[in-house]
Amino acid sequence: MTKLNSRNLPLAGIRVLELSEIWAGPYCGCLLGDMGAEVIKIESIQRIARGPLNSPEGAAQYPDGHPGAEPWNRFAIFNATNRNKKGLTLDLKTPKGRDAFKKLAAESDIILCNYARTVMENFQLSYEEIYEVNPKIIYMLMPGYGTTGPYKDYRSMGMAVDAISGHTFQRGYPKLQQSSNSVVHHPDAVAAINGTFALTTALIQRENTGEGQLIDLSQSESFMTHMGNMYLEEQMNESGIKRKGNRSTEYAPQGVYKCLGNDKWISISILNDLQWSKLAKLIDSNLMNNEKYNTKTKRLTSHDELDIIITAWTSKLDNYNAMNQLQTIGIPAGAVLNCGPDTYDDPHLNERDFFQIVEDSTAGIYPMSGPVIRFQNSSTEIIHNPAPSLGEHNEYILKNVLNYSDADIKELEKLEIIGKTPLKGSDMGGSRRLESKD
Repeated sequence: MTKLNSRNLPLAGIRVLELSEIWAGPYCGCLLGDMGAEVIKIESIQRIARGPLNSPEGAAQYPDGHPGAEPWNRFAIFNATNRNKKGLTLDLKTPKGRDAFKKLAAESDIILCNYARTVMENFQLSYEEIYEVNPKIIYMLMPGYGTTGPYKDYRSMGMAVDAISGHTFQRGYPKLQQSSNSVVHHPDAVAAINGTFALTTALIQRENTGEGQLIDLSQSESFMTHMGNMYLEEQMNESGIKRKGNRSTEYAPQGVYKCLGNDKWISISILNDLQWSKLAKLIDSNLMNNEKYNTKTKRLTSHDELDIIITAWTSKLDNYNAMNQLQTIGIPAGAVLNCGPDTYDDPHLNERDFFQIVEDSTAGIYPMSGPVIRFQNSSTEIIHNPAPSLGEHNEYILKNVLNYSDADIKELEKLEIIGKTPLKGSDMGGSRRLESKD
């Protein structure tokens, strides 16, 4: 396990309390942790977002398909987005749980939450209530549709945000219905990055003014800013936007083409006539003098037959081989990599040490994607601590930050305000202790 040494990183000394699940909030906290902040992830044993408690053997979300005795600590989705954090469980529905949280908030800089708008209010831990114990707190709520407006209390996930933004309608192939689209959670990642930007700028403002901040971040609005070209095209085109699949209205040919091997592909985009002449010379010299393809307009009209010609060439080549040949002559092309063996073996990612070998006491030793922000003047070592197990740092935080005694901690455990084992049904919001397995 890599030990966290954040003294030289930009957010060293900043404490963040993260109440979030799935991707948007956790990845925001993950980025803050990568930059040196002490991120404390607040969970509870009454309700967890670490996958089902009783997963079958072979489930893909676990290392080697094995959930193990503690599947909540081996769940891939959780472990992938919660590196460089400490883990604390608190039942915030109880007075003692809220009291511990408020004491911790008084010693913290940031609170971020991607739950529904009313969750923190229902816990009696709203911005106004936290402000009473820490007027310098930076408090960010990031529900799907913001904290005001008709949709403020709608629950959402990434695919719902993708749909309400109009992105789902624009994705996919022209001849297929939207129902054929794959599920996309990209809005979560966008909200996480915008949230990180908002929090770091709020820290700068607090440094200048001494004042904290309440931040309202709508995940849907955050994502819609990435679609400006689509909205403009819709306004300017009388017939509206047409779904394009992998094609473009500006460049031709453009697409993803089958290569040699099982499910191997390459993306290619021809931007101008010069690139087309180079591609034609490479794949079939007879194409060079064919007037049917000598302008972009003609190539757009003949795109279907060009796809067949290009595929006849790419299908005989390894996708890296095809990519290298095309890039050598100045044609934009890239091998399409799967998020598995292809990326793990990619020479560029390996040269940059993108994948970190992470040792987790429960999940084992596996390569994990590493921090994406590197600060040259801070540290040459890429910091990647594994995601915390449930309640892993209960004693450390309660003793060292809040000065609780051993007796205090045992009392909280007895009352099930803290713990390290989920209660039975907690993956569905239940409240009974998990029965032991044989």
